[in-house]
Amino acid sequence: MTLDQSALEAILFHEFEGVPDACGRGSHWTADHCRRVAHLAVVLRKAVGESPRLDDLVYLSGLFHDVCHDTAFHEHGEAGAKRVRELLAGKVPAPLLERAAAIIAVHDDKRPPDASPYDTATHLVQDADLLDHNGALQIYQCICYGQTLGMSFAEELDHLERKTLPLWRKKTALFHFAASRAEWERRTAFVEAFLRRGRREEAPQLFADDAVL
Repeated sequence: MTLDQSALEAILFHEFEGVPDACGRGSHWTADHCRRVAHLAVVLRKAVGESPRLDDLVYLSGLFHDVCHDTAFHEHGEAGAKRVRELLAGKVPAPLLERAAAIIAVHDDKRPPDASPYDTATHLVQDADLLDHNGALQIYQCICYGQTLGMSFAEELDHLERKTLPLWRKKTALFHFAASRAEWERRTAFVEAFLRRGRREEAPQLFADDAVL
């Protein structure tokens, strides 16, 4: 990794100052999501055995992939590609910036592996982006979303069971790497365990010697 991560992350977080999250998940959600995706894309690169030469590219693309998510929600890929060129001109090598902008432009065009026209770096960013919305982070998002609509805890559990989990099971087919699919299944299993536990606590019931989840 040759990039100055601290400087780049400072640029990203400054970009989101005063910008509310488009989905009601808190003022720092999108910037934190971008930071996690950047690092997770590098972790995935290592897990799937691709070249370390991809690290700068997938990190930079992941870090700024949602830079316009909260200001241009429906067209945020193309808008983000334009904005990252403005933000980072002269700060990172021009060829690297152009490759990252190209990934950002299409990061939300997630297709099954046999139907995707994109390269390995794009697939790493796309998989990392999907993964960061599952597991404990998905539970957090569900609760935030429910609170914006005035849902009770039981209603939030209903939404998680009837809306989110069926959709999440379909997304398994979108992953490009076995390591991504395995992690998705682990995170989904955690959400399912939380749902079972939540149902029992909401009932309410005693747990005796049960495990935490």
